[in-house]
Formats: sequence, C-alpha cells, structure tokens
Amino acid sequence: GVIEAVKWLDDLDGIILVMDATQDPFTQVNVTVVGNMEARKLPLLIVSNKVDMPEASPNTIMNAFPQHPMVSISALEGNNIDTLYQEIAKTFG
Repeated sequence: GVIEAVKWLDDLDGIILVMDATQDPFTQVNVTVVGNMEARKLPLLIVSNKVDMPEASPNTIMNAFPQHPMVSISALEGNNIDTLYQEIAKTFG
C-alpha cells in the first residue's frame, strides 16, 4: 500500500491529502506521504474532513503539520467546499 503509493509521487506536481479529523493525524500513511512530498519539494494541501462530527479535531491536524496549508471541510454536509476550491487554486494554480 503505502510504499507502492510513494512510488507514484514521482509523477505528481502536488497532492491533496485528505485526513479524517476524527482520527490521529500521526499515522504511518500521513507521515510517509507528507515526508515524501517535503523531500520532493512539491506543494501539499491538507484537507481535514468530517468536521461535522462532534469528535472532530481539525486543530490537531493543523498542529501536526503547521508548515502546510489546510482547509477543514465536511464532505457529507458540503461545508467549506468553496474555501477548498479557492485553496486548491491558490496552492496549485
């Protein structure tokens, strides 16, 4: 999984990494992807999803990876999707 996915990073210009705001952001997958993107000096936008859930903590994600832009959304409710589009244009445009 993760190692195979990292091989594909060579063909990317940037990445949108969606993280579950109800989970610990320090998973092997997240740390590996963020570290590899930083090593390649490619743009990375973090999307904190599920902010509509009572146990969501987007600030935990923001504090874990403060060096990258982050947008908090609820894909289910559609919250902050316009902000996400604006940040995509700003980060990758």
